[in-house]
Amino acid sequence: MKFNTRLKQLRQRNRLTQSELADILGLKPTAISNYESCRNEPSLEKLVALAKYFDVSCDYLLGLSEAYLPIGGEVLDKDIVDFFSDYQKLDPESVELLQQYIGFLLYKQEKERNG
Repeated sequence: MKFNTRLKQLRQRNRLTQSELADILGLKPTAISNYESCRNEPSLEKLVALAKYFDVSCDYLLGLSEAYLPIGGEVLDKDIVDFFSDYQKLDPESVELLQQYIGFLLYKQEKERNG
């Protein structure tokens, strides 16, 4: 996945407009639009700022790695990374439904354990 797609997914996941994200990073309002449409690329400084803001690695932003959430210097296993990749494609309503379903599955699992 390319930088522009990753940036857009992260921005939308955080429910930010392009203008809001530009303000957060101290950029002109059109900067994020230009990044997302491949008309421009961020400087190294802005790339690092984006990675820090979204709490991801620069490698992830650049599409060099699928590891979204390193934990203790270790990369999550492929199944978890794949799950997060699919999760990032969901719209906010689907995320809410998934969270409700996970809650249901955890409830059901606990109920089965306790007989």
